Amino acid sequence: MNIKKKVGGGLVLCLSLLLLLSFQTPKPDQTNLTISRILWFYSLKKQLALRAWPGFDGSDYNVDLAYFTSKSTFLIDPENALKGKNKLQKVYSTEQISIYSTERLDTNQFHMSTAYESQDSTLFWYQHPVMMCSDYETTHQTQQDVNDLQTWATMVMHEYFHGFQFRHKAFIRYANDSITVSNSRLQSYYDNYAWFKQSIEKENSLLLACLNTSDNHQVEKLFKRFKYLREHRRKYFSALMKFNLGPQEDFLEKMEGSSRYIEFKLYKTFSKIPRNKRLERIDTAYKKNIYRNFNLKQKSWMYQSNSIRYFYSTGFNMIRLMDKLNISYKENFFDDNNLTPYQILCQHLL
Repeated sequence: MNIKKKVGGGLVLCLSLLLLLSFQTPKPDQTNLTISRILWFYSLKKQLALRAWPGFDGSDYNVDLAYFTSKSTFLIDPENALKGKNKLQKVYSTEQISIYSTERLDTNQFHMSTAYESQDSTLFWYQHPVMMCSDYETTHQTQQDVNDLQTWATMVMHEYFHGFQFRHKAFIRYANDSITVSNSRLQSYYDNYAWFKQSIEKENSLLLACLNTSDNHQVEKLFKRFKYLREHRRKYFSALMKFNLGPQEDFLEKMEGSSRYIEFKLYKTFSKIPRNKRLERIDTAYKKNIYRNFNLKQKSWMYQSNSIRYFYSTGFNMIRLMDKLNISYKENFFDDNNLTPYQILCQHLL
């Protein structure tokens, strides 16, 4: 009797374990996890086209994306610009998207940028923008403040939006005509000249004041003061340095300000779309409800002038001000090089 009871208990225990294991979700392999993340990212892009920037998901503006893991590169290649240059294995395909894998395209540890080349035809991104990003794991290791997949997605979306910009031929011409010094060189003026930094901080404070008042007449007065400070700084800089930084500043505020704006809109969109149930099951980096109550004050670096580069924030704040004033600007924004945030606001307010 005792032996039979022990044997019977053992069978019950084994059956219980088998049942438990049968209901556990198996851990996905790296390829399946990568595919799930990529499909989620493209679903977010579609949501942004609906909620933030019409046309962002248009087929004419698709950008080749190179997604780097520790061992492979996955290519999302709507126009086949990278085919024929590497041995590719198709790992996923629908009418809307094809995903390929190949050996790593380079040995760089971290990627988060968009590349475009107009002269060297040997490069992958010759006359065709390519957005390169590291997977979440690499990004988390190298960027201390990226602790969830949603934050990672905002970084990737920022860079992807640069690719969207460079799919507009007029914008490419604008970049070639405007860029005369590097972004870091332009930022160095803010970092190294106290008078320059003080003026930028005052200018940005006036933009934030415009955003924080509901009195349109007051907005006009504040923006007039902003314009006076900006033009005085630029005039003094030109006399001192023999260099007109105005066109490049306007260009970078348009380019970087709008990409930061897309980041901001994605943070807000997380609270309006259903959670991704598949990622909830298989991806520990995906944090459900993390930005359900997003407030921009949580990301103050987005609008402060002392963030990564000052023109990111001034451009972002001017674009937000255009939204506040119900100015229609997005339809031809990257097709008309006269449409910069600064020029639009000057025309509207002054």
